[in-house]
Amino acid sequence: MVKALINAYTENTYIINEGPDAFIIDPGAHAKEITDYIAANDLHVKGILLTHGHFDHMYSINEVQAAFDCPIYIHADERDFLFDPNLNLSSTIRKAISVKQKKAIVTIDETDTLQLGDETISILHVPGHTRGSVAYRYRRFLFSGDILFKGTIGRTDLPTSSPEAIEASLRRMVAELDDNTVVYPGHGHFTTILNEKYENPFLKHL
Repeated sequence: MVKALINAYTENTYIINEGPDAFIIDPGAHAKEITDYIAANDLHVKGILLTHGHFDHMYSINEVQAAFDCPIYIHADERDFLFDPNLNLSSTIRKAISVKQKKAIVTIDETDTLQLGDETISILHVPGHTRGSVAYRYRRFLFSGDILFKGTIGRTDLPTSSPEAIEASLRRMVAELDDNTVVYPGHGHFTTILNEKYENPFLKHL
């Protein structure tokens, strides 16, 4: 099951579960909404999955991690974002964000997989928006973070961004993912790989 929550930064938080076991993807600005949903559905949180380290995707990470005493998964190249307000861009707002529980952090790369019930979650390293951006594949769903949106792509004018890297990541996604893959982005509406191949101007030439 996939549950989407949208916070004040129009960032999409997702909760996926198989039976009672659940992962939280990119906890945004509404910790209470997340914890209320988990409690109402009697779920056990196995961990927090970060697609990348920008503040709008982890605004409430300390509150959520403390509530469930769970690990935080992030790509190894992105770990520094968890402690540097300039990298995670929280220096631009009134709340400088730094992860408090360092021991909870688990770094991941493409050789790793995560288990949710009988389903396996695989990891795609898709740099470009940031150097350690990842997308998570679960069933026929892809949680793309800020790499791919409906009709557009992520910014490449931020620290560690790269236009060349994001084009390579998008080219790889188009080549490797099935057309009927449902894309749940970090902002905006869901889409499919097929739809983006035909309607996204940044993918048409790939």
